[in-house]
Amino acid sequence: MGRMWKATAAVAAAGLVLSACSGGGSEEEELEGGTLNMHIGEVRSLIPGGSGEVEGFRVIRNIYDGLVYYDAETGDPENLMAEEITSDDNQVWTIKIKEGYSFHNGEPVNAESFIRSWNRTAYGPNALPLNYFMAPIEGYGDMNPEELPEDEWEDPDTPEFEEAQADELSGLEAVDEHTLQVSLSEPFIGFPTMLGYEAFFPIAEACLADEEKCEKQPIGNGPFMFEDGYDVNTGGTAVAWDEYQGEKPNIGGVRWHVYVDGSDCWADYLTGDIDVCAPTAADYEQAINDPDLVERRIQQDNTSVLMMAYPMYEELYQDVNIRRALSAAIDREGVINVIGEDRAKPLDSWVPASILGGGQGACDYCEHDPDTAQELLKEAGGWPEGEPLKLWVDDRMDNLDVFRAVGDSISNTLDIEYEIVPMEWTEMLSSREQHTLDGPFRSGWGPDYNLNENYLEPIYGGGADMNDQGFESEEYNEAIKKANGADTLEESVELYAAAEEILAEEMPSAPIWVEQVNFFYSERVDNVIVHPIYSGTGGDAELRDIVINE
Repeated sequence: MGRMWKATAAVAAAGLVLSACSGGGSEEEELEGGTLNMHIGEVRSLIPGGSGEVEGFRVIRNIYDGLVYYDAETGDPENLMAEEITSDDNQVWTIKIKEGYSFHNGEPVNAESFIRSWNRTAYGPNALPLNYFMAPIEGYGDMNPEELPEDEWEDPDTPEFEEAQADELSGLEAVDEHTLQVSLSEPFIGFPTMLGYEAFFPIAEACLADEEKCEKQPIGNGPFMFEDGYDVNTGGTAVAWDEYQGEKPNIGGVRWHVYVDGSDCWADYLTGDIDVCAPTAADYEQAINDPDLVERRIQQDNTSVLMMAYPMYEELYQDVNIRRALSAAIDREGVINVIGEDRAKPLDSWVPASILGGGQGACDYCEHDPDTAQELLKEAGGWPEGEPLKLWVDDRMDNLDVFRAVGDSISNTLDIEYEIVPMEWTEMLSSREQHTLDGPFRSGWGPDYNLNENYLEPIYGGGADMNDQGFESEEYNEAIKKANGADTLEESVELYAAAEEILAEEMPSAPIWVEQVNFFYSERVDNVIVHPIYSGTGGDAELRDIVINE
């Protein structure tokens, strides 16, 4: 697969400081079809390949169209910009792109627009967070050289690399203007399933010519476009694009209002200034006991999981019995009660049941079992005397309260002192990627596509340098490789499940819960659909379907 480059502070927008922004009082001219008001958190990037987190993707997937879009009922990929996607051997894929489509600036959407985007993401020196999605394509290794020895770094905190041998993927070819041929290094039956994710979206030439400008004024090809740009501090309004060639949205536009630093949208939802919102734990009981609000509540199975990930690059956490003991010490039901008992379900797998191939119940140490936890800790030689358990947590929404409950449970079970170390969101992302955290850390995952592989390979695969945990297992990587090369999707799903069994033995993370959707919508909107794949992205309704009544 090759080596995944770690994202650095050079990623656009990563270091910006944001402040909470109320949803009220807009003086913008009302759009025909109405303007939807949505909350948004901190956005890392609005150029495909540069986000890799839920907030940015919430915007990107509405201002860009990819090759496929996931069905709102089944989660299955359906052709969007692609006319057809075919292969005779699951290794060389031919993608026919629909003709007559363009970007917001009039540039054509064609094979080259996808090639330039994928090359940008794959090129190691760009240090983009979704670089690793390009790893299956031929030529990736030449674009991602090995890391230099630490004593050769100019800055001891910034890794440096050998010079890249190429700046384009040899496995990409524009057969003609609207035909893209993709040659993978090895067969991968699930490749078409991936293509609805941000990493595989096209990019306009004008965007690459001035990426800084494009971050503020994205040039997409989707149903919504920014006329006045996007500001990381205050958000922005994306209007329905009049020249969109696909099925046009019902609303006139969407205004994204920025909320960060632990703030949330519930107060503004109650005043009618935000149209779709999920309450935090503090407001949840009141919300579900309000008969008027409950009439406008959407509750369904979700696909987002919460994990406590282990820094296996730290000596203490290289002992599997330490990892197992901490997991068995967590009272998952008690932790869920912190946010409300029907807002999540305990998780005993790395892939939730709502995803194709998920729900295997693979984790043997995901039930609260104090006796087992204490015995495992004893087998590991006990906890280091005087050393607290550090729990690193991004400080959004209910995260701090949740991990205090995790810490309390571990402390009560194993008599270990703990401390919560809060971090700002983008700092947390960078620290995880750079392996600078010295204790277990909060890790959440929402799917990029509907396949159990998406919860396995991107998070834990490739080797210690390619995942946040520093997890290394040749057996696991070989199992993933075998599943990738299956002849049918059904066979690959079973083989990925076998790889999950290996993950269960090694436990690079402790599954905690799978979320349940609990969104509320305002009186002014209708046809509110919560997507089974995209429902993990922070509270979005399907903006392509929602209707404003007034």
